[in-house]
Amino acid sequence: MKKKILYAEDDGDMREIVSEFMQFEDYEVITDNGKTIGKKLQQHAVGLILLDENLTWGWGSDLCVLLKSDEQTASIPVILISAIPKIDEIAERCGADGYIRKPFDIYDVIDMVNEHYREPAKS
Repeated sequence: MKKKILYAEDDGDMREIVSEFMQFEDYEVITDNGKTIGKKLQQHAVGLILLDENLTWGWGSDLCVLLKSDEQTASIPVILISAIPKIDEIAERCGADGYIRKPFDIYDVIDMVNEHYREPAKS
């Protein structure tokens, strides 16, 4: 069975590229624009969340804070992705488990996902 990750990104091209490459690494990628992330997490047991920082409607770091403060989702690793210059500081402040700077090499994403992926708890 494939490992599941959730990728919250509102740029369709970026979602498609990352999803396609992660599928080659035997991950199933559930995508979302960030607005229905809670619903997707109820529907799917995921072992990692990739979260774009600069969503058109808000900040990924705000979502990260909410995820990390909810006991149902606090243990799921969150990796922020952004071209924002201080993404390292933002990731640390919101409790993210890591960050990836845009533009990135797809192998940076693969390495970060492989490093932080955690099998979801059985419910």
